[in-house]
Amino acid sequence: DMGLGKTLQTIAALLARRQEGESTFPDLIICPTSLLYNWKKEFERFAPELSVCLVTGTAAQREAILQQQKESGEAQVFITSYDMVKRDLTFYRDLQFSTEVIDEAQNIKNQGTAAAKAVKKIHAGVRFALTGTPIENRLGELWSIFDYLMPGFLYTYQRFREEIEIPIVVNGDENRMQRLQRMIRPFILRRLKGEVLRDLPAKLEENVFAKLEGEQLA
Repeated sequence: DMGLGKTLQTIAALLARRQEGESTFPDLIICPTSLLYNWKKEFERFAPELSVCLVTGTAAQREAILQQQKESGEAQVFITSYDMVKRDLTFYRDLQFSTEVIDEAQNIKNQGTAAAKAVKKIHAGVRFALTGTPIENRLGELWSIFDYLMPGFLYTYQRFREEIEIPIVVNGDENRMQRLQRMIRPFILRRLKGEVLRDLPAKLEENVFAKLEGEQLA
């Protein structure tokens, strides 16, 4: 669900890992472009002691930022977008990260996209995926996220499709569903509004109608 603190939890985890000496390399956050500055603002608010670097601008500027930080070692957290990281893979080829975090992980739900392939090529010791919608249309989307987190854990996609996806979707196989749930449950932290914000009232829905005019009506 939205608004339950995934960003704050992640920042706290990254800070704790660094304080406990578990992070010897920088961390990398990959998110939609619209969330770049929100992530930076949240770091400044909740973990101002961490040095955060936005990898943005033109391709030449992004390459210069990464090269400068590689030489200086000042940045402890890099933040960039899916769109930029898929264009900048050559810049990241020789970089090592302690932790790689992908926000709105449904962006890699299609395993064949450039974004999905790019985030899986980053060198990182630990990987996290943040999403409120791990499955939007099909089970293969869950496979793609786990292929980023732990390649091979859910087999190859062909085997996953034959042994799990098709039996569940086509045949409604409850045993295969339970098998999948047992496999992935230890690696998923799930937060629901009912468990976290118990004082919230039930969701209220209201339909509002607006009359279209002029060009909109046409």
